[in-house]
Amino acid sequence: MNPAMFTHEVRFPIAPFGPRLGTRGEGASAQEALLRALCALPEPGRLIVDLNGVDVLSGSFADEAIAIPCARVAAGEHGDRYMLIDTPHRDLADDLGYKLERRRLAMLCLVDGGWSVLGPLPPPMMETLALIIERGETTPKDVASALGIRHNACLHRIARLADLRLIRREEVGSAGPYPSYRLASLLDGGG
Repeated sequence: MNPAMFTHEVRFPIAPFGPRLGTRGEGASAQEALLRALCALPEPGRLIVDLNGVDVLSGSFADEAIAIPCARVAAGEHGDRYMLIDTPHRDLADDLGYKLERRRLAMLCLVDGGWSVLGPLPPPMMETLALIIERGETTPKDVASALGIRHNACLHRIARLADLRLIRREEVGSAGPYPSYRLASLLDGGG
Protein backbone atom coordinates (compact mmCIF):
# COMPACT_ATOMS: atom_id res chain seq x y z
CA MET A 1 0.00 0.00 0.00
CA ASN A 2 1.11 3.50 -0.70
CA PRO A 3 2.33 4.65 2.76
CA ALA A 4 0.74 8.06 2.22
CA MET A 5 -2.66 6.45 1.52
CA PHE A 6 -3.60 6.45 5.23
CA THR A 7 -1.44 9.01 6.94
CA HIS A 8 -4.08 9.58 9.60
CA GLU A 9 -4.92 6.95 12.16
CA VAL A 10 -6.50 7.18 15.58
CA ARG A 11 -6.88 4.39 18.10
CA PHE A 12 -10.09 4.59 20.07
CA PRO A 13 -9.82 2.51 23.26
CA ILE A 14 -13.06 1.04 24.62
CA ALA A 15 -11.54 0.03 28.00
CA PRO A 16 -12.00 3.52 29.57
CA PHE A 17 -15.76 2.86 29.43
CA GLY A 18 -15.26 -0.18 31.67
CA PRO A 19 -13.93 -3.73 31.52
CA ARG A 20 -17.45 -5.25 31.40
CA LEU A 21 -19.69 -3.43 28.98
CA GLY A 22 -23.28 -4.54 28.79
CA THR A 23 -25.91 -1.87 28.34
CA ARG A 24 -27.10 0.20 25.43
CA GLY A 25 -26.88 3.27 27.72
CA GLU A 26 -23.16 2.66 28.29
CA GLY A 27 -22.85 2.21 24.54
CA ALA A 28 -24.53 5.55 23.85
CA SER A 29 -21.86 7.51 25.73
CA ALA A 30 -19.12 5.49 24.01
CA GLN A 31 -20.80 6.14 20.64
CA GLU A 32 -20.81 9.87 21.27
CA ALA A 33 -17.07 9.86 22.03
CA LEU A 34 -16.32 7.56 19.08
CA LEU A 35 -18.20 9.83 16.67
CA ARG A 36 -16.30 12.87 17.99
CA ALA A 37 -13.00 11.04 17.38
CA LEU A 38 -14.15 9.98 13.92
CA CYS A 39 -15.20 13.51 12.95
CA ALA A 40 -11.87 14.93 14.18
CA LEU A 41 -9.90 12.42 12.10
CA PRO A 42 -8.41 14.01 8.95
CA GLU A 43 -9.21 12.30 5.64
CA PRO A 44 -8.28 9.76 4.50
CA GLY A 45 -8.17 8.16 7.90
CA ARG A 46 -8.65 5.00 9.90
CA LEU A 47 -10.26 4.80 13.30
CA ILE A 48 -9.18 1.62 15.07
CA VAL A 49 -11.61 0.64 17.81
CA ASP A 50 -9.39 -1.03 20.40
CA LEU A 51 -10.94 -3.74 22.60
CA ASN A 52 -7.76 -4.43 24.56
CA GLY A 53 -8.49 -4.25 28.30
CA VAL A 54 -12.17 -5.19 27.85
CA ASP A 55 -13.30 -8.47 29.43
CA VAL A 56 -16.95 -8.53 28.31
CA LEU A 57 -18.53 -6.76 25.34
CA SER A 58 -22.27 -7.41 25.14
CA GLY A 59 -24.28 -7.21 21.95
CA SER A 60 -26.30 -4.24 23.24
CA PHE A 61 -23.20 -2.17 23.99
CA ALA A 62 -21.46 -3.28 20.79
CA ASP A 63 -24.47 -2.39 18.64
CA GLU A 64 -24.89 1.06 20.13
CA ALA A 65 -21.22 2.01 20.46
CA ILE A 66 -19.73 0.40 17.34
CA ALA A 67 -22.27 -1.05 14.87
CA ILE A 68 -24.36 2.13 14.61
CA PRO A 69 -21.29 4.32 13.85
CA CYS A 70 -20.12 1.63 11.40
CA ALA A 71 -23.49 1.93 9.61
CA ARG A 72 -23.04 5.70 9.40
CA VAL A 73 -19.54 5.30 7.98
CA ALA A 74 -20.84 2.77 5.40
CA ALA A 75 -23.62 5.21 4.48
CA GLY A 76 -20.95 7.78 3.58
CA GLU A 77 -21.73 10.20 6.42
CA HIS A 78 -18.08 10.48 7.43
CA GLY A 79 -16.33 11.04 4.13
CA ASP A 80 -13.09 9.20 3.46
CA ARG A 81 -12.85 7.60 6.91
CA TYR A 82 -12.85 3.93 7.86
CA MET A 83 -13.39 1.89 11.03
CA LEU A 84 -11.58 -1.30 12.07
CA ILE A 85 -11.66 -3.39 15.25
CA ASP A 86 -8.56 -4.51 17.16
CA THR A 87 -9.26 -7.28 19.68
CA PRO A 88 -7.01 -9.46 21.83
CA HIS A 89 -9.16 -12.50 20.96
CA ARG A 90 -11.85 -13.06 18.35
CA ASP A 91 -14.57 -14.34 20.70
CA LEU A 92 -14.62 -10.99 22.51
CA ALA A 93 -16.00 -9.46 19.31
CA ASP A 94 -18.50 -12.25 18.49
CA ASP A 95 -21.55 -10.30 19.70
CA LEU A 96 -20.45 -7.33 17.60
CA GLY A 97 -20.17 -9.66 14.60
CA TYR A 98 -23.75 -10.80 15.18
CA LYS A 99 -24.99 -7.19 15.39
CA LEU A 100 -23.11 -6.29 12.19
CA GLU A 101 -24.65 -9.32 10.47
CA ARG A 102 -28.16 -8.18 11.44
CA ARG A 103 -27.39 -4.77 9.92
CA ARG A 104 -25.79 -6.38 6.81
CA LEU A 105 -22.49 -4.71 7.61
CA ALA A 106 -18.94 -5.98 7.99
CA MET A 107 -15.74 -4.70 9.60
CA LEU A 108 -12.11 -5.69 9.38
CA CYS A 109 -10.98 -7.23 12.65
CA LEU A 110 -7.32 -7.26 13.70
CA VAL A 111 -6.53 -10.21 15.95
CA ASP A 112 -3.37 -12.14 16.85
CA GLY A 113 -1.24 -10.32 14.27
CA GLY A 114 -3.64 -11.20 11.47
CA TRP A 115 -7.04 -10.15 10.23
CA SER A 116 -10.53 -11.50 9.81
CA VAL A 117 -13.94 -10.05 9.02
CA LEU A 118 -16.79 -9.50 11.47
CA GLY A 119 -20.20 -9.71 9.85
CA PRO A 120 -21.33 -11.47 6.68
CA LEU A 121 -19.03 -11.68 3.68
CA PRO A 122 -19.63 -14.39 1.04
CA PRO A 123 -16.59 -16.45 -0.07
CA PRO A 124 -16.14 -14.66 -3.45
CA MET A 125 -16.07 -11.30 -1.64
CA MET A 126 -13.65 -12.66 0.96
CA GLU A 127 -11.40 -13.94 -1.84
CA THR A 128 -11.38 -10.48 -3.45
CA LEU A 129 -10.76 -8.72 -0.14
CA ALA A 130 -7.89 -11.08 0.71
CA LEU A 131 -6.20 -10.37 -2.63
CA ILE A 132 -6.51 -6.59 -2.19
CA ILE A 133 -5.14 -6.84 1.36
CA GLU A 134 -2.27 -9.04 0.16
CA ARG A 135 -1.36 -6.60 -2.61
CA GLY A 136 -1.85 -3.44 -0.54
CA GLU A 137 -2.69 -1.36 -3.59
CA THR A 138 -3.98 -2.56 -6.95
CA THR A 139 -6.47 -1.95 -9.75
CA PRO A 140 -9.73 -3.70 -10.68
CA LYS A 141 -8.10 -4.98 -13.89
CA ASP A 142 -5.29 -6.62 -11.91
CA VAL A 143 -7.75 -8.12 -9.41
CA ALA A 144 -9.93 -9.57 -12.19
CA SER A 145 -6.88 -11.04 -13.89
CA ALA A 146 -5.46 -12.53 -10.68
CA LEU A 147 -8.80 -14.10 -9.75
CA GLY A 148 -9.60 -15.23 -13.29
CA ILE A 149 -13.01 -13.54 -13.29
CA ARG A 150 -14.77 -11.19 -15.68
CA HIS A 151 -14.10 -7.50 -15.25
CA ASN A 152 -17.80 -6.73 -14.61
CA ALA A 153 -17.99 -9.39 -11.88
CA CYS A 154 -14.85 -7.93 -10.33
CA LEU A 155 -16.32 -4.41 -10.40
CA HIS A 156 -19.42 -5.69 -8.60
CA ARG A 157 -17.33 -7.27 -5.84
CA ILE A 158 -15.16 -4.18 -5.51
CA ALA A 159 -18.20 -1.89 -5.30
CA ARG A 160 -19.65 -3.98 -2.47
CA LEU A 161 -16.35 -4.06 -0.57
CA ALA A 162 -16.03 -0.28 -0.99
CA ASP A 163 -19.65 0.24 0.12
CA LEU A 164 -18.96 -1.81 3.26
CA ARG A 165 -15.82 0.32 3.80
CA LEU A 166 -13.59 -2.78 3.81
CA ILE A 167 -11.32 -1.29 1.12
CA ARG A 168 -10.58 2.19 -0.15
CA ARG A 169 -11.59 2.82 -3.76
CA GLU A 170 -10.32 6.04 -5.30
CA GLU A 171 -11.24 7.32 -8.75
CA VAL A 172 -8.03 8.15 -10.63
CA GLY A 173 -9.27 9.00 -14.13
CA SER A 174 -11.28 7.31 -16.81
CA ALA A 175 -10.95 4.64 -19.44
CA GLY A 176 -13.38 5.75 -22.10
CA PRO A 177 -16.78 6.46 -20.57
CA TYR A 178 -15.97 4.54 -17.37
CA PRO A 179 -14.01 5.69 -14.32
CA SER A 180 -10.68 4.08 -13.44
CA TYR A 181 -10.02 3.19 -9.84
CA ARG A 182 -7.12 2.55 -7.52
CA LEU A 183 -7.90 0.10 -4.72
CA ALA A 184 -6.17 0.13 -1.37
CA SER A 185 -6.12 -2.14 1.63
CA LEU A 186 -7.08 -0.61 4.96
CA LEU A 187 -4.21 -2.52 6.56
CA ASP A 188 -0.58 -1.44 6.69
CA GLY A 189 1.80 -3.31 4.46
CA GLY A 190 -0.92 -5.42 2.89
CA GLY A 191 -1.95 -6.97 6.21
